[in-house]
Amino acid sequence: MKKILLIIIAAIIMSQTVAADNMEDVISAWRNLYSGIKGASYGEVNAGRVDTKEEWLAEIKKANMNLEDSITLSIPEFSSQEYDLSQLKSYDVSTTAKGNVNSGRARITYSFEYNPNYKMIRVMADEKLYNKLNLEEKQVYTAVKNTTANIIKDCSTEFDRELAIHNFITDNYKYGPVGTTDVPRRAHTITGIVMDKEGICEAYANLFYMMCKMANLDVQFVTGEANGIGHIWTMINLDGDYYHVDVTSDDPAPDVEYRERYDYFNVTDEYISSSHKWDRASYPECTAEKYNYHVYNNYIVGSAEELEEFINDSLNKGKTSISFRTKGYILNSADEIKNLTKNRGFHSVAVTGEYGKESTYNVSLK
Repeated sequence: MKKILLIIIAAIIMSQTVAADNMEDVISAWRNLYSGIKGASYGEVNAGRVDTKEEWLAEIKKANMNLEDSITLSIPEFSSQEYDLSQLKSYDVSTTAKGNVNSGRARITYSFEYNPNYKMIRVMADEKLYNKLNLEEKQVYTAVKNTTANIIKDCSTEFDRELAIHNFITDNYKYGPVGTTDVPRRAHTITGIVMDKEGICEAYANLFYMMCKMANLDVQFVTGEANGIGHIWTMINLDGDYYHVDVTSDDPAPDVEYRERYDYFNVTDEYISSSHKWDRASYPECTAEKYNYHVYNNYIVGSAEELEEFINDSLNKGKTSISFRTKGYILNSADEIKNLTKNRGFHSVAVTGEYGKESTYNVSLK
């Protein structure tokens, strides 16, 4: 008899489909009738119960770590002040809430929108989340993973892996778009810089971070200012010592193809503080110089004789991109470098650096 009754009810409900405002009305009616027949309640969405703010925050964090689109929570003693959305304010995740409160008991669905870089980095940390990426993000993730594995395969040290990643980024991408204050969101992302071949500091730093993590390097983000403008870069830990690495500043606009600069490759607090500012108390100190690019490779010039020897040696090795630091030696103009490259078959010599003081110099020859 019960089976016959269910069939009749189902037929009645289905016959109402055309007249209903939408399918949700039909589904709701079916659930209510079915629940009455079975003598049970039929919940719209399973809700997790939380009894304290700490449990609430833990559930939200868990959902964000798993890149959930939304979660529904049941909160017996709800307080709008205790469970204020402002506590969830984050650059990585935007949270909205919708629900109801009845006699102090709340049932709320929290929906999440993720920063594309956060999504990519979460998937890197836990590849079970790969399907949370959209099609383009999946393509980029796979390309970055394969590229990283390829460029570090012959690197025997952490320094070599870091250098390979740094050079790959500065060689293949450019800072942009330039000349606009309305930078598209895409230019901030790993997906944007990889697909469009250009991006701003956030994209550079996140791509460098992601590739370094894939290469088993210990890196972290630094947020602050560079020349008075909001900026993001990275720190790396090599043999227990921390160094600043600013890939964006090593690839300045306008872009010059295959120009490699190392002004901010593994530098100290003291060195980078001439142009960068950050909350030092929130980050490790960077005082070591062992893995600074120029120190590590002995690209330090201390006299005119050493400069001549260094330039000649670089040219004899076929280098067309040369970088060095002066220490205890002052260059007053680019001519002191250009004169050493004369009659060597180059029609263009570009030099960057600060004259009249110890500085890092980069020479590009064509």
